Amino acid sequence: WSLYLKETRKEDKELTTALQVGVNELLVFAGLFGGILTAFLIESRKDLQVDPLQEILQALQNPLAVTTSQPFQVSKSSLVVNYLWFTSLGLTLFSALCAVLAKEWLAKYIPVSPGSRSNDACQRHLRVRRAQQWRLEPVVTGIPLLIQLALFLFCAGLVLFTWNSSVALGILMLVLTILAIVLYMLGTVFPLFSPACPFQTTMS
Repeated sequence: WSLYLKETRKEDKELTTALQVGVNELLVFAGLFGGILTAFLIESRKDLQVDPLQEILQALQNPLAVTTSQPFQVSKSSLVVNYLWFTSLGLTLFSALCAVLAKEWLAKYIPVSPGSRSNDACQRHLRVRRAQQWRLEPVVTGIPLLIQLALFLFCAGLVLFTWNSSVALGILMLVLTILAIVLYMLGTVFPLFSPACPFQTTMS
């Protein structure tokens, strides 16, 4: 039983190490992406409320127009941009939470000591069967889908945000976003026709 537990422990370590690397990279990317997204949200949130300094300047320039001024209205494009970016931020935080939980699941997958008795081998077999039954590996490898979806939502909001400022800049961002989507779809479809294809995504 000690030889069986020794060999299977190597397999378990290879599996958990590969999953841990992906989870660690996801946490780093989620932290960087969340910081960048927050900076954009701070700027875009200004379009959802009245600028008090602008109101003061208008009141000083034309005091009679204060009582007759129309109520502040948020543009539809600003609402859509903020919807997309706040949803993207929520998905990013949720993916980071899932990654932290996945690290705990993987840490508990391998016991501290391998053991050498038949009872230890039985526990290892049950642990693997339960991981397969509850689809531990597909769940952990599926977590990056959340951050990828958040990235595409951010790009969609960025296209609208830049389009309002400059049509040329908006077209450039749209082309880059479409190019990224096409590359992602190709990486998803190619492995279906050629399993040996090295260019794969989480969905493939």
